[in-house]
Amino acid sequence: MIALLTTYFILAYVLVPGVLFRVFAGLWVHLRLFQLTRTQEITLGVLVSILPLCTANWFVWKIPIAEGHPFSYSFGGIDEYKRDYRLGLSLVVSSDPEKLLHPTEEPKSVYEQAISRIWRRQLRFLSWYFIFSLIEGSLFGFLASKYGDWTGKSVVYDWLARKVLLPNISEFQVLLTDFTWPKDPKRDVIADVLCQDTLYRGKVSDYFLDANGRLSGLFMTDAERFRREDFKLACLEAKVSGVKVDKEKFWREIPGSNFYIPADKLSNLNVHFPTEDPRKDKQFDAFLDDLLKALPAGTTASFDAEAQPPDSSENAPDADEAEPN
Repeated sequence: MIALLTTYFILAYVLVPGVLFRVFAGLWVHLRLFQLTRTQEITLGVLVSILPLCTANWFVWKIPIAEGHPFSYSFGGIDEYKRDYRLGLSLVVSSDPEKLLHPTEEPKSVYEQAISRIWRRQLRFLSWYFIFSLIEGSLFGFLASKYGDWTGKSVVYDWLARKVLLPNISEFQVLLTDFTWPKDPKRDVIADVLCQDTLYRGKVSDYFLDANGRLSGLFMTDAERFRREDFKLACLEAKVSGVKVDKEKFWREIPGSNFYIPADKLSNLNVHFPTEDPRKDKQFDAFLDDLLKALPAGTTASFDAEAQPPDSSENAPDADEAEPN
């Protein structure tokens, strides 16, 4: 009986809140570990259960709606609580609990009545406890998802992000999404992926982690393959003729809507985050405003957001360095 009661408390008060936290936090961000060992499960459950446990305990004692819902019963006072739990403890340590319960007799024994009230109290408390556990997980995920918009704007949030949020978030959430950038303007996640001797480029649409939180694969859209051999020949010809080499012309589109690359094929990965429309970049606009204010009066300046830097065979990457740095 004691072993059964211990299992119940570990499951209901430690493991289930930990699972609820991970599931609802995972709706917003990828956590660092998804499949945990039993020791990690218990440790996580203890850490994340402290706040919802204290909140639920205060809630069921102080908030009228929680005093009798769900699983309402005659509330009673603290003395009745103590008496019921003393009877329940006596039943647990008894060598023959069936003699104390008398399940076939009516009216019910004081032990059976106490167990019935304890069970309803436990169901009521656990209902609120689990609700606050999932709220805690959702709040963690929401705060983490706002990192790009809120970082640097609040000392409290920066401390929370540094000490609590970031240490528990998968590094691939930071690397392969726009997690660290403000959501306005919207940014693409462009990856240059070197697989052995072949260079690919495309938008990262999704990524996958294994049971230990390691990268297992990438999904890319608008994928292209770099024609390295043709680029080598063009560079050799450019040295003779002096003609500029436009490396963008050597990207070939890969047919299909999704392009999957297993992680074990990756040799190098370079990620950048261009805005979908640079003219909508508020940070760039703010930079231009500050720059114009700093210019002497009467100075005329013009800017072309769509202008591209000059390219030449001297600036193009060497044929042996086509992969991203």
